[in-house]
Amino acid sequence: MDFSNNQKIKFHFQRFEFKYQLPLDLVEGMVPELLKYMDWDHYAKNLPDNSYRVASLYYDSVGLGCYYDKINGQKTRKKLRIRFYDQILKPDTKVFLEIKRKYDTVVIKDRLILTHRDCKELLQENKKVNLPNDNSLKDTLDEFLWLRSYNGMVPQIMVLYERKPLVSKIDPNFRVTIDYNIRAYLADWLSDKNDGKLVNPGLAVLEVKFNNVLPFWFLRIIQRYNLQTQPFSKFSNSMEVCRPELAHRFVEMPVYLSNYL
Repeated sequence: MDFSNNQKIKFHFQRFEFKYQLPLDLVEGMVPELLKYMDWDHYAKNLPDNSYRVASLYYDSVGLGCYYDKINGQKTRKKLRIRFYDQILKPDTKVFLEIKRKYDTVVIKDRLILTHRDCKELLQENKKVNLPNDNSLKDTLDEFLWLRSYNGMVPQIMVLYERKPLVSKIDPNFRVTIDYNIRAYLADWLSDKNDGKLVNPGLAVLEVKFNNVLPFWFLRIIQRYNLQTQPFSKFSNSMEVCRPELAHRFVEMPVYLSNYL
């Protein structure tokens, strides 16, 4: 993916997100209907199969506070991750440092872009990096580093998947993403390894992202296919696949103070 034009990249956004977990062939059958009202995202429209790979390294504490907050149903949560899209990870590959906050169905995300080289120097070697003269990006980095330190968070798992992204022809803030071939492996840093354990074989996660209300035409698709929203965390499901001892465990854990700061 080409991130040379940073003007097209959002570094902060807030939106609603609904997820549906469906058989992959059913989702593929929905695509022609979606394309009546949507176009492929500009990053994907010229790619084979209109999809690109997403790779995310998730952080958590040694005691897995983020994981337990999720499975215990905490409405207010935060996650730290590093994301990249290139198939090969080079020193100059662009990576995103992200803070993802969840307030029930509302998601707020802040992120900044670094090169893989700078990211490694910052997070593994504790060196300073130069950022654009933008206070919001500095604030995002400071918060990322503070949350990591305060909660004792370290890299835990790499999650990979293919994504087909669509955007409304009328409202660019209405997006649908189809994520499939989700796989994961335990990791303590970024890598471009392309295999891993399958997380939801044969299924895809269709995610709807919007700011205000769902358009009428999409509500009709929901009714036609009898779609039911279903929470699905790539992070927690991947942790359970890669660490089977976690599956089906329900443990009351204290909520991190940082979730409310």
